[in-house]
Amino acid sequence: MNKIKLFHVLTDTNIGGAGRVLIQFLKSYRRDLFDVSVLLPRGAELTSLVEAEDVPVIVTEHGGDKSFDRGAVAEYARIFRKERPDIVHTHSSLSARIAAFHSGVKSRVYTRHCTFDMPRKLTSFPGKQINGFINNRLATRIIAVAYSAAENLTDTGVSAKKITVIMNGVGKLRDVTEDEKAALRSSLGIRGGDFVCGISARLEPYKGHSYLLDAAKAIAGEPGGDRIKFVVMGAGSEEEALKKRAADEGLSSVIFTGLVKDVAPYYYIMDLQLNCSYGTEATSISLCEGMSIGLPALVTTFGGNPYVIEDGVNGMTVPPKDAGALAEKILEAANDPGLTERLRAGAREVYEKKFTARSMTEQMEKLYLDEAERIGIKP
Repeated sequence: MNKIKLFHVLTDTNIGGAGRVLIQFLKSYRRDLFDVSVLLPRGAELTSLVEAEDVPVIVTEHGGDKSFDRGAVAEYARIFRKERPDIVHTHSSLSARIAAFHSGVKSRVYTRHCTFDMPRKLTSFPGKQINGFINNRLATRIIAVAYSAAENLTDTGVSAKKITVIMNGVGKLRDVTEDEKAALRSSLGIRGGDFVCGISARLEPYKGHSYLLDAAKAIAGEPGGDRIKFVVMGAGSEEEALKKRAADEGLSSVIFTGLVKDVAPYYYIMDLQLNCSYGTEATSISLCEGMSIGLPALVTTFGGNPYVIEDGVNGMTVPPKDAGALAEKILEAANDPGLTERLRAGAREVYEKKFTARSMTEQMEKLYLDEAERIGIKP
């Protein structure tokens, strides 16, 4: 049997959402059908994780953390002409899409991983027409990881016929022992009976951490507010400013952990996961990971969040940038154990129906097989 030669191209030197999605795919794709290689920039943190899945990595010298890089276009083109992949799947790399097009790769797949409020220059003439022409020309198929991401694409001139929505999926988080949970609670200063809210996101303005601090401040003044704790996981440009503000305002309920490599123990000690985004969000991997162990979430209605969390089913929703609503819902959950138990059951059910890694991988494999058939390849 001839395998389909599939190249994935990522430019991130750190491990972001695209990298985490790729690793989920590599853990379960059909090796009898696909011969997969991954192109990564030198020094990429993802390299060791890809190699751990027994998938070869082609290291590139150009294009690191850049969507477009002239040097990367030439380098990718040399690799594609030499290796002759059947399908090139790019993740936010315009350079790789250009190189694949000019190298004669017949199947060029591109994934849109983010949702933004699109600037007017890309949704109106002539920007919309130019952007649409480029994307429609360079990609033969486009994956949007959320319906909101698909709307971003069509709003900026991309043909809806090229777009397939495949929402992110994850494997179930590893089991965590009671001893691990107890040790983590102790290290974070969390007492028995505390209600633990957690957020796992880059500490950037658009992730809305400032509104979380506003909510924490409001909750601290409410009866029983002292038993509600906030675990903030992640790093980013806002880290020091957020820590300083929390210290200056005496928000001892807010606990900053920095970057966490193994999130499982943290999710197991949470009662409620938070997502406060207002600037970019598609299908949140963090929300999917939480649901895999029955962790409900309180999220803003921005971007892809409403397609992941349904109010009253597997979590709760609030408008973006509304700290008052955020505080109100947190207090509601903390004071109603029956509510959180119902939402836990809903989270587990929704995960099994929609957000498993296998479900995502099967949808991606079908798209690749459709593309292979279109270009005359039969595995």
